[in-house]
Amino acid sequence: MAQALIQQGDQVPAPRTGLALIDTGASDTCIDEQVAKELGLPVVDQVNMASASNAAIIRNVYPITIEITGLPNPINAPRAIGAELAPQGLLLLVGRDALRFCTLFYNGITGELTLSI
Repeated sequence: MAQALIQQGDQVPAPRTGLALIDTGASDTCIDEQVAKELGLPVVDQVNMASASNAAIIRNVYPITIEITGLPNPINAPRAIGAELAPQGLLLLVGRDALRFCTLFYNGITGELTLSI
């Protein structure tokens, strides 16, 4: 998306920093809908999304890139779903669509998580 914006003479939105929840139970990565709008991200699709707390609702889909502090490679999530995440203090919910490019190890005894891209 950044390359297309630059070619059109537009500016790439400034990155946003915030908390993300790794959710191995979520099929899809989600971005806070309000943040996606503030960044001016293009809506590339709409999907019918249901969750444990919400009935099915139509949501916008946005292309995003996730950069994790301390990791060298970004994760592309070209179909991140807009959701109301700010009330939970989250910017992102990282689902299995993005995690499929990673190795995730959780040591339950120590409570440590290792994520490799």
